[in-house]
Amino acid sequence: MRRRAIFAALLSLTLLSGTGSEAIFAQTLGPSPVLTLDQEQLFSGSAFGQRLVAEFEAASRALALENREIETRLAAEEQDLTKRRPSMSAEEFRPLSDDFDARVVRIRKEQDAKLAALSASNDQNRQKFFRAVAPVLADLMREAGALALIDSRTVLLSADKIDITGLAIARIDADPGFGRSDQPQPPPADPPGAPGTAP
Repeated sequence: MRRRAIFAALLSLTLLSGTGSEAIFAQTLGPSPVLTLDQEQLFSGSAFGQRLVAEFEAASRALALENREIETRLAAEEQDLTKRRPSMSAEEFRPLSDDFDARVVRIRKEQDAKLAALSASNDQNRQKFFRAVAPVLADLMREAGALALIDSRTVLLSADKIDITGLAIARIDADPGFGRSDQPQPPPADPPGAPGTAP
């Protein structure tokens, strides 16, 4: 569904008049009413997409490290409670045990929420990527005189010359700062154990 939405948005773009690059395009691919594009290759193969992937992976590693630190701390607290249990009455031990259990549940929910937020941020970044590169794809469509741009992975058979993935990546990468001005950032990870944190 996301793939269809992306291309529906692309096809709804108003294709402006040519800029003189049609001849260059014709020499490269040739005019075609239909073009194909590998969205995953465009995302993972462009410098812009690779920056977003690197940021997401860095945030994921930070969250994983935070989770391990929290687990280590909670394990130490549990072990301390276990050692203290024989010297305490049931009335003394129960409040400490209940408090520990409640904190474990709360922290687990917080960390689960942080993981969900990170995943949602990654999805949003991918959507922002395709919105940002839409003008590049629209230019390529106009230069080819194309009426449709479809995902090459949904096509059973096509000529290689109508695939614009490589050209699109080249145009995006031609500007090293592409996507930096409004580049989406993953939410920063809170320090381990900070109030309101969640995985």
